[in-house]
Amino acid sequence: MSKKITLEALTVDNWLKICDLSVAEEQKEIFPIPNVYWIGISRYEEKSELFAIKADDEYIGLIGGGYDEDGITGYINPFMIDHRYQKHNYAKPALMLMIGYLREKLGVKQINVNHSKENFVGKIYESLGFYMYNETDSEYQRQIDLRNL
Repeated sequence: MSKKITLEALTVDNWLKICDLSVAEEQKEIFPIPNVYWIGISRYEEKSELFAIKADDEYIGLIGGGYDEDGITGYINPFMIDHRYQKHNYAKPALMLMIGYLREKLGVKQINVNHSKENFVGKIYESLGFYMYNETDSEYQRQIDLRNL
């Protein structure tokens, strides 16, 4: 039976539960930043809106987004699924919900994401219509144009 994936705004009631989530030890080279850092930076620097990712009533991850530096384009960052819930087909529905939020609540027409070349999440982004527009030594930069969907 598949679980319903939802996003829940990060609040005083759930943020500590999200701080307990983590990628597997072997993934920490790819995704080294703990959730508590993302929570702090979202409030004081990037001004991201963060959401707990839930599968039914279980907290399984963290996703955030907002306006990119140009104030027009959206971005998704961070995006993590706890190691215990990876490979259960939760990532794509969570991303789709975040894309919907950025489109409907912020009115963005394009969304940017960056991810490490070693991170297998690139296949999920591609399946949703993100294309690579730039590449550095260590990461891929992708974008989706929501006007084409």
